[in-house]
Amino acid sequence: MIISCIEKSLFVYFNLHAEEVVSSNYLNDGNEGIYIKSLQFETVNRLYGFIKQSSFKEQNNIILDFNNIEHLQPNILKKIIEIRELKFKLTFLNVNEKIIESLSLKNVENEKNIINDDNGYDKFYFFSDNESNLYEIEIRSDKIFYEDFKNRLKKEGEYIVEYKKPHASSFVYLKSFVDLKKFISNERPFIYYALYRLAIKIKEKWQPQLENKPILVGQSLTSTFIVSILSKLLKLDILIFDKIGPITKLYNKLEKHNFENRKYIVVSDLVCLGTEVKITKSLIEFSGGKYLGNVSLVKVETLTRDDLPLDNRDRTISVFSIRESNNEELKYYIYTNLKPLNE
Repeated sequence: MIISCIEKSLFVYFNLHAEEVVSSNYLNDGNEGIYIKSLQFETVNRLYGFIKQSSFKEQNNIILDFNNIEHLQPNILKKIIEIRELKFKLTFLNVNEKIIESLSLKNVENEKNIINDDNGYDKFYFFSDNESNLYEIEIRSDKIFYEDFKNRLKKEGEYIVEYKKPHASSFVYLKSFVDLKKFISNERPFIYYALYRLAIKIKEKWQPQLENKPILVGQSLTSTFIVSILSKLLKLDILIFDKIGPITKLYNKLEKHNFENRKYIVVSDLVCLGTEVKITKSLIEFSGGKYLGNVSLVKVETLTRDDLPLDNRDRTISVFSIRESNNEELKYYIYTNLKPLNE
């Protein structure tokens, strides 16, 4: 399974570290989670087989992102050249000094390849053409991922469906309902990539705290799947609170778990107004634990970023946000019974 393949009009993108994490943790016997730093030949060979069997439409450009890769196993250059021989032009992102040496990149002459302050390349064109439709466009992995997530989510009649009912726990009306359970089921390879990116965000946010092994807390059936994947990627234990909602039914008895002096990250599927997160946070703190924060696959930004709480613990970390700039396109609305302000 290839999880990071994203097709754009001009290129096809792959995240090599994400693919290595899948190879090491799910296909082999490795147990390093997202902390693995070496790219193995088997991963590139698996990618080669996928590309060879795929029928990418009109794209003849492939983007290989080396972010979070520090070392390459021998013979990878040969396999990358085999990918190029499938009549694709290759462009590399986030190339460090060791990768430059391993791939003999100094032998490729292209005036568009500009070395950065770390003696690596943010972008490296593995070809010498004077003209390319990639030279003038911005290539950013976060933007590529965001656009693909949005396009998948907004498939007509698939995942954002008409609702028009009150939200039982937060006392607002929802015009639409995001069926993340169906989204996760139907878009499974992409979801693994999204959760990989969420794990990377958690690592960047709580790097010092992760050394003390905080516990990931799931709140629902859907978030249980999410928290189980994050647990493997981050090598953390999990705790499941069942049926957190407008009527809280806690089937995991609190007295069976020792919360004292332990730290917790609450994992959600979608955070809208945050009621369930607040309930879970209160349960953790009441029981003697320390709440670090909340992460989710999707969050709804009902305030501008400038108006968000100053306490970082109350800011949900997610890989995709429904916000003012995209909610109309996604046909997602929240409203109340009050008359709107006419400005």
